[in-house]
Amino acid sequence: MGLFHFGKKEPKKQPEQPGLPPEEAARRWKDAYRANPQVYQKQDALLGSCTLTEGVDTLLPLQPERQWAVNGKPVQDWILSLVSISEKRVLGQIEYQETMTRLRPFSLAVSEGWILIRAMTHAELDGLFEGLPRQLA
Repeated sequence: MGLFHFGKKEPKKQPEQPGLPPEEAARRWKDAYRANPQVYQKQDALLGSCTLTEGVDTLLPLQPERQWAVNGKPVQDWILSLVSISEKRVLGQIEYQETMTRLRPFSLAVSEGWILIRAMTHAELDGLFEGLPRQLA
């Protein structure tokens, strides 16, 4: 069950781009899928989730626990679901901050609490699980 009443902040300035020409970074930033967090009640706590899909440039919040609250209650626990288009299934879920560390080599730009992750292949998504269990929350 997803909950609503998110308080979120939109990025305002031009994204910083490591290694991309400014116009290319701006275009990809504009065209990227912006993660649409879902929040679920899990036992006595709230669990937030974002999705990263194979083959899609995606904007993800760097610290969603600071950016979203539900009815004034902070959402402390976050996961990132990795979805394969080629296999038409969820590959698994990883604790959010662990995934942010593993996604740094795939980032194209960062701005005001958001990171642009370039479209990743199935093998690259699958590789994010190295040394980790494939959990499904």
